[in-house]
Amino acid sequence: MVNKFKLSPSVFAADLGMLKQQLTELEKNEVELLHVDVMDGHFVERIAFGADHIKALKKLTHLPLDVHLMVQKPEVHLDSIIAAGADIITIHQEATNRHISCLQKIRKAGIKAGIVLNPGTSEENIKYLLNDIDMVLLMTVNPGEGGQHFLMSVVDKIKRVRALVNNYNIDIEVDGSIDDKTIKHCRDAGANIFVSGGYLFNGNITDNITKLRASLAA
Repeated sequence: MVNKFKLSPSVFAADLGMLKQQLTELEKNEVELLHVDVMDGHFVERIAFGADHIKALKKLTHLPLDVHLMVQKPEVHLDSIIAAGADIITIHQEATNRHISCLQKIRKAGIKAGIVLNPGTSEENIKYLLNDIDMVLLMTVNPGEGGQHFLMSVVDKIKRVRALVNNYNIDIEVDGSIDDKTIKHCRDAGANIFVSGGYLFNGNITDNITKLRASLAA
């Protein structure tokens, strides 16, 4: 079962000086989600956003916040991220050994829970989690590093994950160098939620959203 296609623009790529205007433009274009990367400088080199930023974003937009924890030991951060107003929280399979307790804590708070796989992490690692997740996020680049190219090798992995979750109501999200060309490969493989940052926010946001949606419809 493939769920509705959704766009999740990555706020990390937004112009912070024009953030309110850009969020308003996203809302006018009726994107479905807003992707928020939380980076701790340990699991990935960069540092970006935290609970206070999520709380501030919650006041600026009605878009559901799709919070991607690129942090070591997400269990340490969950209480503050939940309290800040996240609508979806995804944690990396590679970042903790406490997957089930983390996912159950997120869901108990009434928030959708997901697991993230880096390009080099096998989908075999999440077979035991399928009853505890609402989403699988597949990285199509290495997380937290700029200037990367889309990894075509992940397309087959998307297909395998789609087959794995086919009897569950689980979304498949992709993140990393998603543009009007790579989005087609991901759609055809079985993804239904598409994170786009650099492509979507570079230039005319409305035009770029239109191109992404046209590619999904083609």
